[in-house]
Amino acid sequence: MTAHLEKYLNLLLFSVRGVHFGIDAEQALETAAYDGEGADDLLWFHEELEFAMTSAVYAAPTIITVGTRGGRQYRVIIDAMEDIAEYSWQDIRPFPAIMEPFTMRNGIWGILPRNGRMTLLVDFIRLFNGKPRRHRI
Repeated sequence: MTAHLEKYLNLLLFSVRGVHFGIDAEQALETAAYDGEGADDLLWFHEELEFAMTSAVYAAPTIITVGTRGGRQYRVIIDAMEDIAEYSWQDIRPFPAIMEPFTMRNGIWGILPRNGRMTLLVDFIRLFNGKPRRHRI
């Protein structure tokens, strides 16, 4: 009899304006509270994801430093970091084929149903394509 080995993914979970997101925790090199600094290298998550809003109010902004495959780093501000937790790959659902071109362009690669809501899974490296845009904070 062969043992079934289930694969798991550690996700860093957060939300912005009530929409829930998760990233592979391996992409986050470090986290720090956002204290209002105005550095040129800080990127607001909702702007990079191109949310259909002109601004967002962040209740508990947190900076995540992300490393790319080429060794570059960038910092993105997220809101309401909720948890880092392990989930089975079997729990993750793909997007319907009709939505895939839009979602993949924005780094969104899957959906995790949890606690009665949908969590959108984002690949920060794909979202920024290793070349972060500059936004003045």
